[in-house]
Amino acid sequence: MRGVNRPYLPGILLLVVLGGTFWTCGKGDRPHIDGKKFAVGWDSLETEHFMILSPPNSPRKEQALYKFGEACEGIYTQAAKALELNVKDRITVYLFTTNQDCEAATGHSAGYVDRFTICTRIGGSMGGVIAEATCASIDPEAPSFPLIRNGVRYLFDQRDRNVHGDGATLRANGRWPKLAALLTMTNVTDQEAYDCACASFVAFLLQRYGVDHFKMLWRSVLELRPSLERIYGGSLQQMQDEWNAVLDHESKRT
Repeated sequence: MRGVNRPYLPGILLLVVLGGTFWTCGKGDRPHIDGKKFAVGWDSLETEHFMILSPPNSPRKEQALYKFGEACEGIYTQAAKALELNVKDRITVYLFTTNQDCEAATGHSAGYVDRFTICTRIGGSMGGVIAEATCASIDPEAPSFPLIRNGVRYLFDQRDRNVHGDGATLRANGRWPKLAALLTMTNVTDQEAYDCACASFVAFLLQRYGVDHFKMLWRSVLELRPSLERIYGGSLQQMQDEWNAVLDHESKRT
């Protein structure tokens, strides 16, 4: 790989054993995204569930790339277990030095996810984007809902936090949206509250109703409100009341 003091021989891959799994490291042919082809010679790392690609002349060293791959596999394990999913095809990760590099090469900001493809930058948060890409295995062609995708992303980005507890605090400060408003919100004025509300609602659905219902929701082609009422078998107000009860419980604990 570039930055390593060894000659590169075209067509030769470096085999690495980490945790009992063979990973391959070498040069990609010509990566592309959205039909746009990149320069030849990208550094690549192929792990059990990921194909990680880094541009030519990137400052990524082999050891750092392996460490990044290990981190991705660890996050994937958590997400796949929590959501009871298994991605059969590898998730492709385009890893750039900066957000500007990412935008210049792909036309997308770091953090972009399209099914099994992720564009990110060094130091970018990976928990949410990997969880969102993992959810694509439910149905790669499903439209899914922005609220639900955002909730999954924030929930796994903040996986060490109690999103219900954070939500109870935001609600006490008058910053918490009602469920009906959350479902139709397009102009977000309080990003922190919106992200936390999406994550808390997704966590509530998973904890209260389980993964199977969540997968049905992800596949649904109806609008979000009728999807929720049909799949979860109650009115939106009933769901609001149940979600409020979770936040009330957290309020009493703090």
